[in-house]
Amino acid sequence: MQKIFLFVLLSHSVFAQTGGSYQIESSSVAAGGGRNSGGSFSLDASAGQNLAGGTPQSARFSVQNGFWTFNLAPTAAGVSIGGRVMTFGGQGIQNARVTLTYPDGETQTSLTGSFGYYRFNHIPVGETYVLTVVSRRFGFTNPTQILTVSDELDNLDFVAMEQ
Repeated sequence: MQKIFLFVLLSHSVFAQTGGSYQIESSSVAAGGGRNSGGSFSLDASAGQNLAGGTPQSARFSVQNGFWTFNLAPTAAGVSIGGRVMTFGGQGIQNARVTLTYPDGETQTSLTGSFGYYRFNHIPVGETYVLTVVSRRFGFTNPTQILTVSDELDNLDFVAMEQ
């Protein structure tokens, strides 16, 4: 009896195939298996993970389609983003509320100081955020900015409408 070693990377389904003088009558996926045979060939063992097809993950590893992969997330410390809220004439607006909304909906708020400056620290890179400003005394033509953070941002300014 001839032995064939068959390695198959699967993402979904397996169908029996025929060709020439052989036929695959069954397949073994997941945690491996014992002996499968049929016709003049046999499959003595197979290898894989017992979570084939799913994408469970934890910490630094995940299983995708039955094979271990590394989760290569950025490991660098977060960055700072900030800017200034000011009048049309360039004067800082004190006590304006600047809100940073994370991709998961979580928010962080900063009140501007006497010169109109605000800052958010330890912001993870590689994500898209929504930055919004509100003031009791001023309105803004563009009160919302959408930004993808890849590095420090120090010039995210908001300018109030002319009064």
